Amino acid sequence: MKKVEMVKDATVDIGYEFYQTIIDFDHPIQIFREAFQNSIDESATEVYCRVFTEKTLGQEDLYIDIWDNGTGLRKEHAECFFGLAKSTKVDKNKTPLAGKLGYKGHGTKIFFRSERIEIYSKMTNGQVWGAVLEDAVKQIRDSGGFKYSDVLTDNELSISLPKDFKSGFYLRIKNPTYFKTQHTRFMLNHMYLRDYSKWFTVFGNVRHSFVKQDSKPVLFLQGLNIDYIKTSYSDFKTIDPIPEFVTHFKVEFEKIQMGHYFPDERATDKEMEKYAKRVGANKSYSLYYSKLIFQDRVYLDSNLYFDFTIFVEGYETKRRYDVLLSRKGTSPIDKSLLHTDGERYGLWACKGGVPIEKVDDWIFGGTGVGTYTYMHAFIDCNAFELTGTRGSIRNSDLEIQEKVKDKINGILSDKKIQNDLAERQEWQQQERTLRSIGEDEQELKKRFRESQGKRIIQLPSGHSLTEPTKGKSGYSESETLILLIQLMTHYPNLFPFKLLDYNTTKGIDFIVQKSVNPFYVELKGTLQNKINHSFRHIYKFVCYDVDLKDGDILSDIEDLKVGLKINRDDKFQSLDDNFKEKKFTSYQLQPISSVIQSMEIVVLKKILEEIVEAKIS
Repeated sequence: MKKVEMVKDATVDIGYEFYQTIIDFDHPIQIFREAFQNSIDESATEVYCRVFTEKTLGQEDLYIDIWDNGTGLRKEHAECFFGLAKSTKVDKNKTPLAGKLGYKGHGTKIFFRSERIEIYSKMTNGQVWGAVLEDAVKQIRDSGGFKYSDVLTDNELSISLPKDFKSGFYLRIKNPTYFKTQHTRFMLNHMYLRDYSKWFTVFGNVRHSFVKQDSKPVLFLQGLNIDYIKTSYSDFKTIDPIPEFVTHFKVEFEKIQMGHYFPDERATDKEMEKYAKRVGANKSYSLYYSKLIFQDRVYLDSNLYFDFTIFVEGYETKRRYDVLLSRKGTSPIDKSLLHTDGERYGLWACKGGVPIEKVDDWIFGGTGVGTYTYMHAFIDCNAFELTGTRGSIRNSDLEIQEKVKDKINGILSDKKIQNDLAERQEWQQQERTLRSIGEDEQELKKRFRESQGKRIIQLPSGHSLTEPTKGKSGYSESETLILLIQLMTHYPNLFPFKLLDYNTTKGIDFIVQKSVNPFYVELKGTLQNKINHSFRHIYKFVCYDVDLKDGDILSDIEDLKVGLKINRDDKFQSLDDNFKEKKFTSYQLQPISSVIQSMEIVVLKKILEEIVEAKIS
């Protein structure tokens, strides 16, 4: 075959490619993941993050400031910050440098979806410089590309590093468009930010919790509404570990040590009971269970390995350090900040110790993602290859993934591990039982309190009944049925019909007998003008009360219509001579269409007051 000469260069639409990268991140809060990683990759031991707002001329501006004491960025490498797929963290062969995660050259682009970016860098050699980028997305939209400023000096920038920093890097993001609405703004709440930082950024690194080091990098964090955690989670009874707050540069921060949160082990009755007493809990001590059941380096071959850690924890143990984990009952924390056990607990794939994504589906014969909430497990493998936005490990070599899966399942099938997991599942089942008992008790107390506030129906005989509960949509339908049965027990011949059967599959309906013929009756708590059944088959309605007035039009599921006629001086029909022919207020539905018959509404409240002469109070 004749060799073909290659003469054409492939081209890239730079503006379009930049735009796709800028918007490709799947979570707005990844701004912090990328910034923190960059700081640690540049050997920072202190990272400061402050989120705040400023009002000027009636406008509120949102700022995210992140600065560190790392090695800084040389001004000749400015293109690595502003350019695409350019990085200082790869060698000449495009191989990532050891220990660096932010090597894709994509991460900083998440900052570009904002009104303005300022950067400031200081090197140990005394070099100081900065640059500004104004609304990159708008520039791309208008011109197909974007430009950033030339190198700026100290007096041309609005930011600078603390004077005692020998080197470092400062990033200011003004009005990031990700956080313009309340659907995303809540993520900047300090409670949410601290939680995210300890799970999904380098500060949630699972390695650092088990590797002894003389010192670890520290995050100083201030999100919006930092005062809430200070006042609500300030002692050992509410949280473990207790947050530490410090003031630097006249700003109050929470000091967060690097390393994922893992609780101390408590696997014996004595240890769990001691801890429960220490936190002043009146709950079963088994809820505070925690145990490390596996932690080791696992080799696939002489050069390829991963670190595997499995913790198992009780219901309350998880909620002691993971305070945004949802729980049964009401929570004082805004629901938008909360997450579930299924979202957090299970099997996580990590790179560089940073959790990347759940891989519960790797467990052979398993039941899928979100079901292994009894496991707090991490697979940390540097051979995993991440997608461009570092949101998944699915770019990894398939053979490596399969080897890791096989090893993981081999470990999970080990008899000792199986016994430990089975023990945890037994504790979990016991916890569910205890919670169920507790919930029953709370529900009992709640219903008792509600019953004390219900109105009483006092019958002339001296017996008393309870009025149905009234909610937003009217009186309770099921409680109306109970009241009807009670009323017919006290007065068997009150109505000119007998109950034969009832059904609760679709609402509540029953069959009645009048003379020798059966009829279909629909029961409602409160009768309103839209009926979710067909009028064709209904003989009567029974309800506790009506939310209608004389002349109102009612329609059914076929859009057949009837008009309401209220007669305030009608004669009551009854099989009991004590009630027969008594005057009362009757309700009649008169058909507008000839295909249906007229229907009576039996309003129990009127029957009780005007026929039985009961007192409702």
